Amino acid sequence: MANCAVCGSRFAEKKCYFCQKKICTSCVVPADVLGSTLTVKCVKCHRDKINKLSFSAVIRRNFWILGILAAFWIFMVFPVPFMHAFGYNPDISVFQPVIIATVIMTIPFVFMLLAWQRHAPSGS
Repeated sequence: MANCAVCGSRFAEKKCYFCQKKICTSCVVPADVLGSTLTVKCVKCHRDKINKLSFSAVIRRNFWILGILAAFWIFMVFPVPFMHAFGYNPDISVFQPVIIATVIMTIPFVFMLLAWQRHAPSGS
């Protein structure tokens, strides 16, 4: 078991949504004790009045999603080198299906970007 970042207890079962440190249930803000496991707030973040994530924290937490989006974007903007790498000599008629397929693959990631929570739930 990990040690609690606030009180040092050995029973740190939860993780603070804002600072990402392991905390025990006694160091959780009382309104959040029975709440969602994703939005648990520690006493330290509550005292510091932290109610939203910083831009860098959002980027760090979603690094892999942004990497996949960047790979799709590079493939859509520059498809010819990838086609040559796969041993296919591209014709101009190939570009339309490639762009359509890339847009279709990117749609779920766009919805995930829109669903990012930059603010804590209103109950916190």
